[in-house]
Amino acid sequence: QATIMLIGFPGDILMRCLKMLILPLIISSLITGLAGLDAKASGKMGSKAMLYYFSTTIIAAIIGIILVVSIHPGDPELKKGRSTQNIIGDVPVQQVSTLDAILDLIRNAFPENLVEACISGQQTAYKEEYVYANVTNTTTNTTD
Repeated sequence: QATIMLIGFPGDILMRCLKMLILPLIISSLITGLAGLDAKASGKMGSKAMLYYFSTTIIAAIIGIILVVSIHPGDPELKKGRSTQNIIGDVPVQQVSTLDAILDLIRNAFPENLVEACISGQQTAYKEEYVYANVTNTTTNTTD
């Protein structure tokens, strides 16, 4: 299991880097393409490019929703019997190794979406715990 994860790790980093480059490449190619045209052609070409971009985005979103509804990825009912997790009550407890934590740190250094990485922040959540202790007062009487 760990060997498979280590073999797939460089590919995961490559895919994250490629996903990170998609938005800047699209925007820069649209800007440079429109900057080379005259004003009249820019208006027509720009509107056609935006129409094409938004229509393909909407089609991709519709296909994605249809696939999610039909396939049900991440459905816990499909994972029954294949679970390698410990279960405490009804809540599964994930076993996280040191290797997982280190690979997650490296993976998080390469965000998939630059805009989302800039907007959303990571913060530590502190949990208050109260410790109750039994304290007994003892007195000693000494007589001289």
